[in-house]
Amino acid sequence: MFIGDYHTHTKFSDGKGSVLDNALAAKRMGLREMAVTDHGFRILTMSFKKYLRAKRCCREAESQTGVKIYAGVEADIVSLKGDVDIREDHIEPIEYIIAGFHKFAFPRSIGDFFKMYFVTYFNGLIRPSKKAVARNTRAVVSAINRYPIKALTHLNHSLKVNVGEVAKACAEKGVLVEINAKHLRDFKGVWGDLAASNARFVVNSDAHRPNEVGRVQQAFDEAVKQGIDPKRIVNYCGE
Repeated sequence: MFIGDYHTHTKFSDGKGSVLDNALAAKRMGLREMAVTDHGFRILTMSFKKYLRAKRCCREAESQTGVKIYAGVEADIVSLKGDVDIREDHIEPIEYIIAGFHKFAFPRSIGDFFKMYFVTYFNGLIRPSKKAVARNTRAVVSAINRYPIKALTHLNHSLKVNVGEVAKACAEKGVLVEINAKHLRDFKGVWGDLAASNARFVVNSDAHRPNEVGRVQQAFDEAVKQGIDPKRIVNYCGE
């Protein structure tokens, strides 16, 4: 029913299994493809050298399992200008870039911390202002326009944005909007904005353990229930 899962983590960042563990899990789930997308390079657990080692592991696991594996990175959006935590000269060797916001990454500057990160530590307690949402939206749209991003991850999770405006930018640039199996509640009240956009979608597991790889059915079912046409979900291949 699903071709692949394009957001999985391994021991190269904060996952619990190896690349081969994830690939074997993908094969058991009947997937033809998967992406290993460990976190970007502005956190303590990852580096470009480690990415190159992960890339070699992807090739080895691919040959052992027959599952097509993209050696990717989940980049962090780290500034209000839309910078991500990958140097320009490191982008080309990376096979599959997805991007999102993580409050545990290092911001580009002190100003970015206070204007972009600080309020995310109080989600649920402090509602971001309209000005902050607009500012965050511009940052995410800037990242979409600047970088070769395949999919935007867990949109509207900790960094609150205008989802409709971001989805429109994704549609214009051919960037997929991720429907993340672990963060479905972040689309509460904005599914209509997603459905009304021309964006295409991908359902991903955001697996941090091998047994989570390919677990995307719930995300798919919820998206369809909320009005997303299954034909717009690119890794769905029918019954």
